[in-house]
Amino acid sequence: MKSAKTADPWKRLFSLFANIMELVVADKRNAEEVADVLQVIKNDRNFAITLGRTTLSVLAKDQLADWAEFYHEEFGIVLDVRSLEGKIPAHKNDFDRLIVVPGGITFEKILNQLKKRMFIRNNWSNSGSFASARKADRDYAVWVRDRHEADEELVNKSASALGVEKVNCITLEERLLLESFCFWAMGVHLDVQSFTLCAGSYDRGCLPKVAYVKGDVVIDWVISSDNCSTHRGRQVVS
Repeated sequence: MKSAKTADPWKRLFSLFANIMELVVADKRNAEEVADVLQVIKNDRNFAITLGRTTLSVLAKDQLADWAEFYHEEFGIVLDVRSLEGKIPAHKNDFDRLIVVPGGITFEKILNQLKKRMFIRNNWSNSGSFASARKADRDYAVWVRDRHEADEELVNKSASALGVEKVNCITLEERLLLESFCFWAMGVHLDVQSFTLCAGSYDRGCLPKVAYVKGDVVIDWVISSDNCSTHRGRQVVS
């Protein structure tokens, strides 16, 4: 995966630790309170969220830089990275892959770009009328699990069931952008063994599903009540 260069985190860490110890020794910071914070960092893998960290994580910064490069090369779009930094949802454990969606992007634009790089079989007849849970009328980002196959936790669950359980799922646009990005960055396709149910998009009781089948990226449809072992949702953090 391509990534941006970042400042040396070790140098910053040791400098901050030394400065904090100086403040504690000078009685300008309470030793017990500092110890409590360090205990959270030691015990909790998600300490940044637990402590209410507001700065952008290195993980998000690196991926945001990659997405900016991707959009410039593939779509001729210049992302407003500084603005996007404030729109990235808080990171949640196990959701390590960022998807960035620029304002104004459409299904048709994404599909046309994909056709330049790979074979597309589009059986989704509702492409002109479907609705998605998140609108690309502005820049936004979501987190998904960093997997080639859709979420095994959601196997055999129909879109209707996912809706009842209030599982926030990927949209068709987000799934296709992730396909395009992963092919650009790593030369790989997603969902070679199962379909992603794009349960964040829908139209009159139907929803799209996407997989890579025999050399084609296939965009097809399924009834919202249907469940199948080869159909899985992809949960998102938005």
